[in-house]
Amino acid sequence: TVPLALAGIAWLLLPRGFPSRALGALLMVPLFAASPPGPRNGELWITVLDVGQGLAVVARTEKHALLYDAGPAFNASSDSGSRVILPYLRGEGIDRLDALVVSHDDRDHSGGAGSVLEAIPVGVLWSSLSPDHPLLAAPAWRAPCLAGRKWFWDGVSFEFLHPRSEAPEGRAARANNQSCVLRIESAGGRVLLTGDIERAAERELLLRSPLLLSADALLVPHHGSASSSTPEFVKQVAPRHAVFAVGHRNRFGHPREDVLARYREAGSGLLRTDTGGAIHLRFAPGASRVEAERDRARRYWHD
Repeated sequence: TVPLALAGIAWLLLPRGFPSRALGALLMVPLFAASPPGPRNGELWITVLDVGQGLAVVARTEKHALLYDAGPAFNASSDSGSRVILPYLRGEGIDRLDALVVSHDDRDHSGGAGSVLEAIPVGVLWSSLSPDHPLLAAPAWRAPCLAGRKWFWDGVSFEFLHPRSEAPEGRAARANNQSCVLRIESAGGRVLLTGDIERAAERELLLRSPLLLSADALLVPHHGSASSSTPEFVKQVAPRHAVFAVGHRNRFGHPREDVLARYREAGSGLLRTDTGGAIHLRFAPGASRVEAERDRARRYWHD
């Protein structure tokens, strides 16, 4: 692709009037049409997008893509689905999602889901939403993210650890402790996505599935709030990388300093979307790489 494009550039630079000079532009078409390289079989790529105070995570295997949460709605006509998620997916050459997980019915997690569902095909919509939720009217196969549901894509396993039962209709369905907890395991590493679970759900997971909580990378529960990340939970997960999805100078004070200290004491490396932008984690057999977008594409104004 690149050699053809270089030949096309050279052809276009030939003197005006050179026969078929315009054909050089055709040689450059594959360069612009080609999709960026993606994960190989057995690899797992995770990107925690920078959507401000909210959450949106893209998980990719060789032939599949999953979106976990869809960030906030900014106003009636703008949300992170249209402003952040869809442009990112297009840039990566992803034109459909095999699965969309809406962890729970908080606007900072579900606000952009409608835009995503309207714009691209979605294979299955996993959620803890109540049966009467408007998002469940979307043209996608729908299923509750109940503990024990498991599948495999391209040598990578996906399993829901929580909740144990479906959400009831009404207010209780919006509880943080109803969040879908998704464990993803590849030969190169394990990732735990936790939504907004709080102490009660953490205790339940510690009692019910302690051996499944260990992870190389943890999406820190509830943006690092004081209501989550109990010492027992942090010790059991023992993540090498603790990722905080938070907005710059958010009004909630996330992440809390005592929570940050708890992960430091556990030996975790801390990654934050408010200071690093999108967080990229790549797990391959025998190797892993973690990188913040700000470090990947530094600009002079970052200093």
